[in-house]
Amino acid sequence: MTAAARIIINEIKGYHNFLKFMIGLVVMGALATMARFIFGLGVTTNLNDVYPWGLWISFDVVTAVPLAAGAFTLGAIVHCFHIKKLEPLVRPAIVTGFLGYSLVCVGLLLDLGQPQRAWHTMVYWNIHSPMFEVSMCIMAYTTVLFLEFLSPVCEKFGYHVPLRVLRWLEMPLVIGAAAISTLHQSSLGTFFLIAVDKLHALWYNPLLPLLFWMSAIFTGISIIILEATMVHRYLGQPDESELLEVLTKILPWTLGAYLIVKLAATALLSHGPLYDRPSLLTLFLAELIIGIIIPMFMFMKKAYREDDRMQLRGASLVIAGVVLNRFNVSMFGMEQADQAIYYPSIIESLVTIGIIAAHVLFFVLLAKYFPIFEHHPETVDYSLPDHAHSMTAAHEHSHASGSESVH
Repeated sequence: MTAAARIIINEIKGYHNFLKFMIGLVVMGALATMARFIFGLGVTTNLNDVYPWGLWISFDVVTAVPLAAGAFTLGAIVHCFHIKKLEPLVRPAIVTGFLGYSLVCVGLLLDLGQPQRAWHTMVYWNIHSPMFEVSMCIMAYTTVLFLEFLSPVCEKFGYHVPLRVLRWLEMPLVIGAAAISTLHQSSLGTFFLIAVDKLHALWYNPLLPLLFWMSAIFTGISIIILEATMVHRYLGQPDESELLEVLTKILPWTLGAYLIVKLAATALLSHGPLYDRPSLLTLFLAELIIGIIIPMFMFMKKAYREDDRMQLRGASLVIAGVVLNRFNVSMFGMEQADQAIYYPSIIESLVTIGIIAAHVLFFVLLAKYFPIFEHHPETVDYSLPDHAHSMTAAHEHSHASGSESVH
């Protein structure tokens, strides 16, 4: 057996072992989910009247929503600002967004005390509640992402007529996605404006909705960089480092704008002492230094923007900073000095791990078996039957061959 054959066999074994591992995590998460629905929240979680929102809200919703923001961010960049060279990155971003929001819906259902009444939101409207706005927008945005996700599915199975309809709806869907996502990304910050006496002054300020929306923009860009780099390394997809360099040019501006607004809001609009708890001040500085300042200066250097390893490292720092920020706002900053600290239960942890594993597993399978990373699939005219495509391709090939013989 040749060395090349051994490498291929090892890669196949590694791929299947990875899938088995992810499936195992998903199964554990599913079993934990069954336990939650059988025994209820009180038995399976460490939630209480002091901490009614725990890991499932802090990560599965408040953190997962900006992590799935690549779809609306890149869609706006490509279609609204006409940066068409980034078109190959749109589909992976849409897949990530669709999977992310689908799993956010799962997390929301798990956290509801009466999940069978979730449909009441669509019937009994409370237009003054940010929860109503977020729930409606998440349902609407998940539907939009599903419609955008159907394009590669139709291509895979040769459904030409639905594909033409989806092409016709592409621009309205992109505009609708950007508007809906802007609404609920900011409204997630609005949730915490009611915690006037509970959220620490380091994070509580009236600009929380704006800060949540701004952070979703550079988080979406960073997720695109992360996923494009990883699928190139481990799934053999095209190297998009040149396209990612365009995104890294945008990041310093968005990170810098966020940093200015964040520092100004903390200094001028926060009420209460800022330095009374050293542990919280450490967390505040960590999210700014790790997630904002270091990657901002990294992406200011052209050499780092052109280096795919530095692209990955910088994007990872941004994502880590946003995750820490969301936990600071929704969990750590809520903890009171004289109260017991909340720790997630084993069931809560297994469910969250299962949700993350399901996202990774589905993305890998879709990237493997569907045309997610094909460049410029929109250039194909799906109004032609299959044999016409073959004749057109043959004609172009013969024309090219003739041209080469002439020259």
